[in-house]
Amino acid sequence: MTAPFAWPGPPVQVIGMGMEPGALGPMARAALARAELLIGAAAHLAAFPELTAEKRPYPSPMSGLWDLLQTNAGRRIALLASGDPLFFGIGNTLLRHLPPEHLVFHPNVSSIQAAFARLGRPWQQAQWVSLHGRPLASLRAVLRGHRLYALLTDRDSSPPAIARVLVETGFGESDLWIAEDLAAPTERFRHFRAVELVEVATAFSPLNVVILETRGPGGILPEFPGIPDHGFSTGAEPGKGLLSKREVRLTILSLLAPRAGEIGWDVGAGCGGVAVEWARWNPRGEVHAVECHPERLEHLGVNRERFGVVANLNIVSGRAPAALVDLPDPHAVFVGGSGGNLREMLDVVWARLQPGGRLVASAVTEDSRVELHGFVGDRAAEWTELSIARGERLAEQRVMRPYLPVLLMKVEKPE
Repeated sequence: MTAPFAWPGPPVQVIGMGMEPGALGPMARAALARAELLIGAAAHLAAFPELTAEKRPYPSPMSGLWDLLQTNAGRRIALLASGDPLFFGIGNTLLRHLPPEHLVFHPNVSSIQAAFARLGRPWQQAQWVSLHGRPLASLRAVLRGHRLYALLTDRDSSPPAIARVLVETGFGESDLWIAEDLAAPTERFRHFRAVELVEVATAFSPLNVVILETRGPGGILPEFPGIPDHGFSTGAEPGKGLLSKREVRLTILSLLAPRAGEIGWDVGAGCGGVAVEWARWNPRGEVHAVECHPERLEHLGVNRERFGVVANLNIVSGRAPAALVDLPDPHAVFVGGSGGNLREMLDVVWARLQPGGRLVASAVTEDSRVELHGFVGDRAAEWTELSIARGERLAEQRVMRPYLPVLLMKVEKPE
């Protein structure tokens, strides 16, 4: 939210157009009739030739809208929006600048609502995903088997591109319903299977909504914490490389106990095992993965894209603690790599950790264990040592191959 602004004029009227101008209610029409300045997309403005208000198109880029509103703050202003302005609409942008008492919203039927009406199915169980202006890879973060989704799309998230993601993630049998140009003379509503849509050259209107029901074996994207080690890109034999093993990773995450809205740091993130799972299972949190090794950074980026955590996992290229200077103060930190200066790293992180925050660190070598104990001193700490062995084949016999024990330390900063 920007600094409070003393809005000098009447509240801004934000009018959802719905599927057609005739769908406007009496209160919305009265607001239009009183307006001195009408702001909207060209097609929406053209729908009201009878209105005498000054008509202005939305600025490009949209960041100029606030300047336009401030310049005309003393006038009666109406903004034309699509569907429901508070459902993935312009309402969120306006509320960054003005409190609700200076805004009056007139909701209407949204494109998603209309698309489900065309399909003839209830939509309260659907998960809504906006890909508009967002990377298509973010769809991977939410895909689960046997789920119903409603997708708002853009040029980079066309129906064929969505179908390719489904095929790549094991959901090639999924059903897609494409609603194009809703309520326009050119409206179309078509059904496809993902695997078919990938193979057929089909053109779609850029104004489309996609309803998706996942079908197929899946198994490519995780649906529960504990991603198999071989699922990560490490540059080594699958499951090898600089990656916290699944059992250790899950224990680390349980100690970190991430919460919605929190900021997290993964210092010495390696190929991203902890950071990726952290971001995937806490989508409303923000994770900063700090790594300095070029090859590991490359695999970290691959894993970020592979598991779709492009919205809330930020990769920080650099060596800590210098790379931590510009990061926001964290609520939870995992120190998994220190480059030989573990004690210094812990002291810097502890100073930046917000009150009530959690610091978790790991140690394998005896030297790093000594540094962990030295840092903790008289502080109350939780200690966990994990000794893991996994079954392998040796001379046609099953053996349990042990890994080096890992010591985990957790300290909470007093409120």
